[in-house]
Amino acid sequence: MMLVVLADGKSLEGDHYQIEEEFFRERGVEFRVEDCATEEEVIAACQDADAVLSVYAPMTEKVIAALPNCKALVRYGIGFDNIDVEAASKRGIAACNIPDYCIPEVATHTMAMLLQFERKIGLLDASVREGQWNPNAGFYSRRLSSLTLGLVGFGNIAQEVAKYAASFEMKIITYDPFISDEVVDRYGVKKVTLEQLFTDADYISAHVPLNEHTHHLINEEAFNKMKNSTVLLNTARGPIIDQTALVKALKEKTIRGACLDVLEHEPLQLDDEILKLEHVVITPHAAFNSEEAKQRLHLRVAETAYAILQGEHPSNILNRQAVVSAKG
Repeated sequence: MMLVVLADGKSLEGDHYQIEEEFFRERGVEFRVEDCATEEEVIAACQDADAVLSVYAPMTEKVIAALPNCKALVRYGIGFDNIDVEAASKRGIAACNIPDYCIPEVATHTMAMLLQFERKIGLLDASVREGQWNPNAGFYSRRLSSLTLGLVGFGNIAQEVAKYAASFEMKIITYDPFISDEVVDRYGVKKVTLEQLFTDADYISAHVPLNEHTHHLINEEAFNKMKNSTVLLNTARGPIIDQTALVKALKEKTIRGACLDVLEHEPLQLDDEILKLEHVVITPHAAFNSEEAKQRLHLRVAETAYAILQGEHPSNILNRQAVVSAKG
């Protein structure tokens, strides 16, 4: 009997994996949920697994080398920075993410943060509760159709954000060297350099994966190119932004504000300096969250692992060429 192990089942709080249990049981596959946090724990729990599922558990070169039966590493989510894809490729193991399970949710959350900030919803609500009745409290609001939204990255989520922003008649620009002009033109978006995006955009929203090229992509140098009215949005990965540089930029009013669903270090500590700053909206890495998205995530993870164990090559394999080559 084939064995599929979820390495860190407690990482998704409130989820009980009934979807996976039923899916694998119906197909005669043993499914086991573990609670691993370290390399040693993953190796001990997963060394006999044919497929390993993970949320944050480290799928490092050391771990992968100790999984002789493993054919698939599947991550619950879009990002895959916990998986050493190169190490998996060397052993012909398929490394997979689930890139399409929460596109509407993250795009909606991005726009919700933008709207909440620009219309001062939280600020005005707080002022009313403090006994004020002042529609002019806080900073001035601007008409959305007068603003430019800059999308750093133009993948599936950014494309959905572009559709939403276009309905408010915002001007939309993007930087993405990997997306064709044809795709960008289809959304009525203008392709620009990263420097031009930093210079021209009123709202800048990050939509790139985290890797060695995007780590601290938005840093002190980038902030110094922005207008002092610019607001930064991040629903992608925390370390894309240099948080120390962001705090400095906010303190010195180099930029206007920030709306963050992800941070460089999570969970955020209550004494973190960023919580003391004005004009910062923070949510707890919740942009993905809806009942529909969670159900789709669980099912897609199970489907992906099973497909690979059946010798198939689903579209969400990150290292497809290496896997195909290994099979000859």
